[in-house]
Amino acid sequence: MTLTKNKPRTIKATKALEGATVYLRKIVLFDVNANYHRWMNDSQVIQYLEVRHSRRNLKDLREYVSGVIESKDEIFFAICLNDNGRHIGNIKLGPINRAHGFAYIGFLIGEREFWGQGIATEAVGAVTRYAFEVLGLHKVLAGCYANNDGSLRVFQKCGFKREGVQESQWLCEGKYVNGILLAKINPLHKK
Repeated sequence: MTLTKNKPRTIKATKALEGATVYLRKIVLFDVNANYHRWMNDSQVIQYLEVRHSRRNLKDLREYVSGVIESKDEIFFAICLNDNGRHIGNIKLGPINRAHGFAYIGFLIGEREFWGQGIATEAVGAVTRYAFEVLGLHKVLAGCYANNDGSLRVFQKCGFKREGVQESQWLCEGKYVNGILLAKINPLHKK
């Protein structure tokens, strides 16, 4: 994926990161539409997200996205298909801890027809490189439920290593599951 070296606060709603299958652009409120609402209320799409505990209406979603857009510590990208610009998911970097040089990453592929096609791996890889090469961060962290095999594979394919396990951390489908903590250190910062 090609990196556009802009400061995070100046990225427009144009392609910021471009790859073979998808491009990432800064999310805008226009993206919070009926499709986005459907994703956030689809039990399969949100099965490993904390939003699964309550239904979200468009007003709630717009308020959340507006807050992230205005944040100086979070960067929210729309994942869009190269061939037609269709918005199929989101990926967020943040909160960003500038004092210690790290940030958290999380993603969602809302359109299930694109699951298992490497799109999340492409997006996570691009945002991780952006964090290292453009923002100069030292480390990117992620977390997932132990039974979320898809997310775990995505992070591992992108070079994230397991840093820890949170035993019995999350209640998922009526039983407690472990949380897996993962991270990747900027290769330019390794000794």
